Amino acid sequence: MEGSIASRARLPRATQMAVATLNTNPRMTPPPREPMQSSPFHQLVVTLATRKWFLLAVALLGGILAGLAGLSRPVLYEATTQVIIDAPSSGTASGMAPAQDSLESSIDDHLTMLSSQGHLRQVLTALRKVQTVDNGGKSDVSAVPPASGSFVSDLLSRIWSQGKPAAGDPEAADAAALKTLRNGMRVGQELRSRVITIAFTDASPARAALVANTFAQVYIEDLVQKRRASDQFELESLVASLPQVQKDLVDATDRLETYRLTHGAVDQTAANNAANETAELGRQIFLSKANLSASEARLRHIEDLRKAGAPVTAIAEEIGSPVLADLVARQPDAPADADLGNAINREMEQGIAKIAAEANVYRAQAAALEERKRMLDAAVADTASQLSGLRALEPQVAIVTQHYNELLSRQQDLIRRIAAPSPGVAVLSTAWAPSNPKSLSPIFLIPPGMIVFGLMGAVFVLVRNGFNQTLRSEAEAEAELGVPCIGLLPRVSGLHARQLRHLVLGQQNSPFSRAATSLLVTAAPTQGKGQPPHIILVTSSIQDDGKTELAWSLALAATRLGGRVLFLDLDRKDVRLTNEFRGEFSTIKAHNSFGDYVSERCVLQDAVTRMPEIGIDLMAAPSPSEDLLTLLSTVDKSQFTDELRSVYDVVIMNGPLGLGGPEARLLKRWADGVLFAVRWARTRRGIARGVLESLRTGGSATVPVGSVLTQVNLKRHAGFGLGDTADLLLEKV
Repeated sequence: MEGSIASRARLPRATQMAVATLNTNPRMTPPPREPMQSSPFHQLVVTLATRKWFLLAVALLGGILAGLAGLSRPVLYEATTQVIIDAPSSGTASGMAPAQDSLESSIDDHLTMLSSQGHLRQVLTALRKVQTVDNGGKSDVSAVPPASGSFVSDLLSRIWSQGKPAAGDPEAADAAALKTLRNGMRVGQELRSRVITIAFTDASPARAALVANTFAQVYIEDLVQKRRASDQFELESLVASLPQVQKDLVDATDRLETYRLTHGAVDQTAANNAANETAELGRQIFLSKANLSASEARLRHIEDLRKAGAPVTAIAEEIGSPVLADLVARQPDAPADADLGNAINREMEQGIAKIAAEANVYRAQAAALEERKRMLDAAVADTASQLSGLRALEPQVAIVTQHYNELLSRQQDLIRRIAAPSPGVAVLSTAWAPSNPKSLSPIFLIPPGMIVFGLMGAVFVLVRNGFNQTLRSEAEAEAELGVPCIGLLPRVSGLHARQLRHLVLGQQNSPFSRAATSLLVTAAPTQGKGQPPHIILVTSSIQDDGKTELAWSLALAATRLGGRVLFLDLDRKDVRLTNEFRGEFSTIKAHNSFGDYVSERCVLQDAVTRMPEIGIDLMAAPSPSEDLLTLLSTVDKSQFTDELRSVYDVVIMNGPLGLGGPEARLLKRWADGVLFAVRWARTRRGIARGVLESLRTGGSATVPVGSVLTQVNLKRHAGFGLGDTADLLLEKV
């Protein structure tokens, strides 16, 4: 049997070993799972949380660099000079708004002129003059405390050195100096007041105060010169126009006096009385003509009544004589009395004559009044003619006199203003050397530096994570590789043979032992007493994927299920751990290998190294001189797998790498299941997918294939919040 080569041929072939037995494994047959869905914010937080120590280190580095940058910067001081603008002349309530607008416009003009290029050039010229005076031992800048050395020279040298002008190029030097002055100056209005602040920032407090004061003084002196020049020009123009105005005044006065001598003096009171009398005569004439018109109308009406044969009573009533009215009243009592009739007629004639006499009186009175009025009108016209000439000449004399007096007053005012010119701007407070620096302390730059570098580190982590092509979860492995991921194996630092044996067999409740046992039960669910044996192939795509650690872990876990276990090593590159197990636990080392066994140069017993302490038999890989591909392609695999199944309950084949050649695909025909090791967060998914696709296409399609994540950092993996096997392994039993 086991020790006979001839008996190997007579062993019954294990035809009852159907691969369909493994197809009942629910873990290795379902389609790959979809990756667990989570919100983008959750994914972002999880990604950053996994690299929290890196982000903390980057943030600390940013804080250190910001602090060093702050220490390397010079300490800057800002000196401030304040000037005040003269308020506009106050007017009425309705003129307050225009006055405010005028003030705002004036402040805007001053701000513009203070920041102009021409003013900066004047300040630079003044600073050079101060440098010359300072070198001569004198200084006319009061408001600046003395400083050691010539800080004006330092300012100009610093300005020129920063600008880096070309040698012998004064224009470039001026441009650099003006740029430095403009960068250090700050000119602005204080809120909505009439105060303008002029500030200069420099590393030297005394130099900052000097420049700020010079800036204001040069501006005020320039305004004074402009005002004096303007007033002087106006005074010269006024003095030139005074002789002509004086000549015009003399001519107007001469014309007035000549007119008075020619026409005599005019009594204004008499002229006024004549005008009043004329008006009164006009009123009297109007009344006389009205009475005359009324009398003539009565006469015409009486004549009309007599011609029409009107009764005597009507005529008597129109005449209005009481005597006639009494006679007419007695006539009905004596109608035949001739004397009464004659008396009535006489009385009527007398009444008519009286009315006619009144009309003549009114007519004569009106004529007399009109004659008097004509005489007065002539006198008034003559007086008005005389007054019109005077009234035309006197205003001319008054206007010329007023203009002449105004020019004299303006001349006096200009002389006073030239002697003491007012620029409209005054210094409110001069600048002194500041004691407190303006620049922030380096300690205040550390938090922004940490924040900026932390954000940069976070962006780097996110970008790197976006380009990460490794597999870090069971769901990712299933989605990318297209095969079920049956679990994961935790990472153990510095793993060696005795440590691995202790983890799997000695600490059965440890995460590593639970993970290895779970992987074995999932890959071989029918393992146990009275169950058919299983051959499991363990392979990977590249070196250091944890394939050998996974194979030995499965072999050690299989010993807990009972039965005999064979570890078939077919990897001639990763031999460290296998050699450790052989050296630590073997009693008698076999001198033959897998190549001798399949080539029938020895029996199974001679090719197996027994390790009774751990209950595992080891069959070594073929020698380097033997070609594994030739061995696998020329032998009858059923003959050897049947013999292995008849002796061992579990056979763990530590296969070669998938990238090494087609050996892994040939070995797939020997196995009842294939476990593909993928190193967590290291194996590139493209390589793993390519190797696994070639492995799945070779051999029998009924052999189930599953992937296993190896060397998983459980704590970091659980930090991703994926909700897979890692969370279960971290829970204590």
